[in-house]
Amino acid sequence: MDGFWAEIFEHGVVTKLLYAVVLSGLIGLEREWHGRAAGLRTHVLVCLGASILLIAARSATVAFASDLGTQGSLVLDPNRIAAGIVTGIGFLGAGAVLRTGDLIRGLTTAACIWFVAALGVVIGNGLYAVAILSTLLVLLVLIIFDVIEHAIPPLVYRCLSVRVSAEKSDEIEAWCRRRLKKEGVRIQEVLRRLDSAHGQSEIVFQVRTRGNLRTGPLVDDIGALSGVQQVRWDASRPGASPLLGHVE
Repeated sequence: MDGFWAEIFEHGVVTKLLYAVVLSGLIGLEREWHGRAAGLRTHVLVCLGASILLIAARSATVAFASDLGTQGSLVLDPNRIAAGIVTGIGFLGAGAVLRTGDLIRGLTTAACIWFVAALGVVIGNGLYAVAILSTLLVLLVLIIFDVIEHAIPPLVYRCLSVRVSAEKSDEIEAWCRRRLKKEGVRIQEVLRRLDSAHGQSEIVFQVRTRGNLRTGPLVDDIGALSGVQQVRWDASRPGASPLLGHVE
């Protein structure tokens, strides 16, 4: 039993494990507060696992070196263990990323998992000051930058489809370009589909805008133009229905 306690306290194992639990727990609490799938327990376990591997690697280096004595030399590089940890933790990060339509969630949580693995490596190496400072910086990013990020209107991509009579397609396309520019919408690309059998042309504007756009008045104004037969604004969001405007 004496050897057990000596092994724990001799190389600061308890201190390292406590640092791993507390620092990764702070990040895990922030993720738990936001209701993420990878929360408190996941972050603590990842950091503890990385710390234990580094502690074991360093202990093995010391043990092998003392066993060899003057009979030879042995070099074990714990940094290889660190590289393997940071690379191998990617499967947990990938599991935290979810995609639903054009909405992607979990990237920040995946980055936090990767960070606490690196945090465990730093703690395992006994760099406590670096661990504390980096944890504080990450919490600053997660809390303060979250407020800043939500203050910036999101950048969204949409499609505006206008079905018109073929002879007026050029005139209507030019009008739509001017109107979209007035609304602050950037046109990425314009596509045309010609239906010769019915004398119709469909103009598709692939656009980019920041923040919410009042699509109702835009659809109504385009639909009121002479020669316009249908207007469709593709919202491209899960559960959202496209706005349609018909001209009889």
